[in-house]
Amino acid sequence: MQRSGNKAAVAFVGSVDRPVARIRLAVPIALSVVVTACGDGMNPFASFETRCAKLPPTHVEVVAVPLTFERDDSQSIAALTVKSGRALATNRTFGLTTAAFGQNTDIQLSGADDRGDSRACGVPRVRIELSMQPVIVYIASELAAQPCQRAVTLSHEMKHVEVFREALELAARDLARDFPVAIGDQLRTATNSDELQKRFVISTRDYLAQFMRDRERMLDESQAAVDSSEEGARVASACAQW
Repeated sequence: MQRSGNKAAVAFVGSVDRPVARIRLAVPIALSVVVTACGDGMNPFASFETRCAKLPPTHVEVVAVPLTFERDDSQSIAALTVKSGRALATNRTFGLTTAAFGQNTDIQLSGADDRGDSRACGVPRVRIELSMQPVIVYIASELAAQPCQRAVTLSHEMKHVEVFREALELAARDLARDFPVAIGDQLRTATNSDELQKRFVISTRDYLAQFMRDRERMLDESQAAVDSSEEGARVASACAQW
């Protein structure tokens, strides 16, 4: 199983001038891999070519874990400002949304080998699971006494939640379309089954690492667009009549 997780945080920050928001993404991707290979149901006395020809076709499945979010209204403005990475001297964070964008990948290789001639063949079955969990929406505890500011801050944070949701769905759709093309459906061969597994795992790992980096960049841009000048003005003026 391959695992990777990349943290993303969106902060609604009240500064001296107007609210701003930003994305904070962690770069490292940690991966651990377990690959299984099997060749059940084959006649062990059949030729190598015959056994390879009877292997099942390449199969790829991509799923998105449905996005849900938790609420946390227990932390102070100061605590959220620190969590957002902003300076307490010049900023006040009223709301913050965090998410962990990651993927889990299961790989199975069905194969056959011909040890006498140092040959192995195989086809992969891959299941990739994309998720944004957990998503946590923080609203500063001080806003409990300011219902208008609390409501407008929450409405802003929910826009960030929707960007996470849309990015997850788009990533799953695009990966399901592009990954099978990238790996191809041809029969894979190598000198032995271990080498066959190693090659496929490395190519899958490298492809998904680049995919996640690209999606992080796109997510950064999409979240930044939420924090437009118009959105800042809306939030700043929403409670002026109260």
